[in-house]
Amino acid sequence: MWREIEGVKIALDRLFEIYVNGRLAATLVASPADLEDLAVGFLYAEGYIDSLDDVVEIKTGERAIYADIRGAAGPAKSLEECGGVEADPRRKLVEVSLTMDEVRSLVSEFGKFTMPSVEPSLAMHTSALLNGEWLVAHDVSRHTAVLKLVGKAVRRGVRGGVVFTTGRASSDVVARSAAAGASVVVSIRGPLYSGVEIACRLGVTLVANVRGRGLVVLCDRGRIAGSLKA
Repeated sequence: MWREIEGVKIALDRLFEIYVNGRLAATLVASPADLEDLAVGFLYAEGYIDSLDDVVEIKTGERAIYADIRGAAGPAKSLEECGGVEADPRRKLVEVSLTMDEVRSLVSEFGKFTMPSVEPSLAMHTSALLNGEWLVAHDVSRHTAVLKLVGKAVRRGVRGGVVFTTGRASSDVVARSAAAGASVVVSIRGPLYSGVEIACRLGVTLVANVRGRGLVVLCDRGRIAGSLKA
């Protein structure tokens, strides 16, 4: 995941091609670690599979990932393209209720898993899912970090919870979090318009701009008690 140069740990990044049933499906920038999680997360979030049972085999190489799945190799309509979670029962959100203070406390806890705390020299994003326990994924790309997180959740049979990310909340980050059933997405940084738009369309509560005790709650604010007064 890293290489040392002049005594400094440098994060590795590579271009990976993902093949589904022999056909090129995507090309992604990723850290060369947890590639099976990346494959499963991509397959699930993009609608190629409904569950882990649909995966026949996954092989990983230096710059390619090969997935054999049951059924057609083409993806179903992705969550980002749907008008709401009702379009796909598999993707219904799991409801979560939090207070503003709980959000702040969880953000502080999430900080313990991020690279500034774990390995300060590595330029990597961190995504995490809290559902009873923490699932954590690191990657040079915020987009790929969320895919790896979704893959970890699917492989462990975990659905729903709260997703945290060090990256900006773009549409794909929100949509892929929702694919894992997360009804609340917390971005330490600011949101992008595409992220707010898809969050409101999918009914996801988006928390962003978390700085100290300050934060902003966007879309479906009722899940965060006290946010309507914030």
